[in-house]
Amino acid sequence: MRLPPRLTLRSLSLHTKLMLALVVLVALVAGTSTYFLIGHSRERRLVELEERATRIADLYSHSLAQPLWNVDRGAIDSQLAALAPNPEVAQFTVTAVGYGIVSNAKGDQHLDPADSVVRIRSIEYDPPGDAPREKIGEIRVVLTKAVAERAISGARRAILAMVALVVAALYAATFLLLKRMVGSPINRLEEMVDRIADGDFDARCAVESGDELGRLATRVNAMAERLRVSTESLRESERKYRSIVENSLEGIFMLDRSGHLNEANPAMAQLLGYDAATDLIAAAVSDPGKRPFSPMQTGALFDLLSVQGEIAGLELQLNRLDGNPIWVQLNARGRAGDDGSPRCLEGLLTDVTARKHAVENLRRHRDQLELEVSERKRTELELLASRERLQQLSAHLEAIREEERKHIAMEIHDELGQLLTALKMDVSLLRMQLAAGSAAMQKVEEMRELVEKTIQIVRNVVSHLRPAALNFGLASALEWLAEDFSRHAQIVCHFHREGAEPHLADARATAIFRIVQESLTNVARHANASRVDVTLANTEAGIELIISDNGRGFDMAAARAGYSYGLQGMAERARLIDAQLHIESEASSGSVVRLCIQDGSVTAH
Repeated sequence: MRLPPRLTLRSLSLHTKLMLALVVLVALVAGTSTYFLIGHSRERRLVELEERATRIADLYSHSLAQPLWNVDRGAIDSQLAALAPNPEVAQFTVTAVGYGIVSNAKGDQHLDPADSVVRIRSIEYDPPGDAPREKIGEIRVVLTKAVAERAISGARRAILAMVALVVAALYAATFLLLKRMVGSPINRLEEMVDRIADGDFDARCAVESGDELGRLATRVNAMAERLRVSTESLRESERKYRSIVENSLEGIFMLDRSGHLNEANPAMAQLLGYDAATDLIAAAVSDPGKRPFSPMQTGALFDLLSVQGEIAGLELQLNRLDGNPIWVQLNARGRAGDDGSPRCLEGLLTDVTARKHAVENLRRHRDQLELEVSERKRTELELLASRERLQQLSAHLEAIREEERKHIAMEIHDELGQLLTALKMDVSLLRMQLAAGSAAMQKVEEMRELVEKTIQIVRNVVSHLRPAALNFGLASALEWLAEDFSRHAQIVCHFHREGAEPHLADARATAIFRIVQESLTNVARHANASRVDVTLANTEAGIELIISDNGRGFDMAAARAGYSYGLQGMAERARLIDAQLHIESEASSGSVVRLCIQDGSVTAH
């Protein structure tokens, strides 16, 4: 025999739960209201009973004064008998002072001291005249509560019966209303939800009202529409995914821990030399030796996956169906099992055999290139050393050249100058001995002029070989050079000095003089200028020499490309004295040659 399932609150329907909740709520409210209502009625009846007892006792305390003074038992008994039949009366007792009980009247109710209301009043006699009132006895009134309790019990039963009737009627009406307004719509919602759960996403709930159930039906319809759209999107995504997997140029596979291929795409099969992915999977199942990954490789892959969480850019060597080895690059992630460890491996394979061979070729070429680079570096070091030696030799030759110029200038000045001076004196003596206007006199005059011109030429040659003004300082030499340039080139040249005259070594002063001389020569030949300014500034930072003109300027790039030996010579002289040479020039804007010497050994005098 099959037992029915155990009835629990969770197994009840919503309609039943609502009805149970309504019954409990109504019963609770009705019971509480009834309890308080009956309690209030009982209190009211008891208060009325106590007030009635008080009024009776007060009434008798006045009406029995005369009969009790006269000890008229008949009058007393008749007054007591007037109220004794009242169902609430339990006992009336009249007592006289010094006499005891005069009259005692009992009602029909059983006297229970715990369930009685007792009132005792004094009976006083007011004699005529000015005599004071005198207590002559007392009246004891006892009323029972039993009548009131029975009335209260009857009212309680009537109220409870009425509440039960109201609850039953309310339950029946609510049951019908809930069944019509809640149960039927919920049943229809359940039917539609079951259809949607079975895959019928076109099923829709009828929205019959604007209450919560109507809004719920609207949301169920919206949910069904979203499910339909999501399902179609999922199907489209699955189709795209399948298309991507099938048409991918990279091998896509799923590998378990035992080395079996659970899935593979056509590119994977083609990569390993199979016609179709099914052939690859079948071959790996039938023959363990044809599995793409060896047991050692499979174990290593899963170990790496457990440590790193993913595999990125791993290069492996696999064997194709024909036995030829290939190199592949593997990128994979794991799919975790119930215990959290990787259960299978989902990965991509890319054929990098050609790239591997290219990398090997590049590595060989790189090694060869490194050898060539090291050889080139060695050659560059040798060239640098040779350049240093050449620069040293150039500096030495320039020093020797300047020394030779100085020596030649001194030789010419001392030897040839003395001879020409002696010859000039002899010509002058000879001129004094000849007659004026004679042919010999005319010839002597011509000889004297030739000697003067020769002496001037010798002076110019000596000045260009070694200006005598250098012996008096750089500023004097530059001032003489500016005046000489103005005289011969017919271009205005001004020399400016700022600060004290610097004290330089002879080699530095000569190099600066030659740089200025070469700059002025370039101005005379190419600048087509009308004015040149030479400025020598001596500051705490060092010496700055500026040669500027207002000529037509020139193209610096073209000048350097044309191998201007004058500019190269100036740069070489500047380098030999550890100076910085800057040349600025633009078309139609003139040129500026700036020479800077930052040397702590430079002093002024």
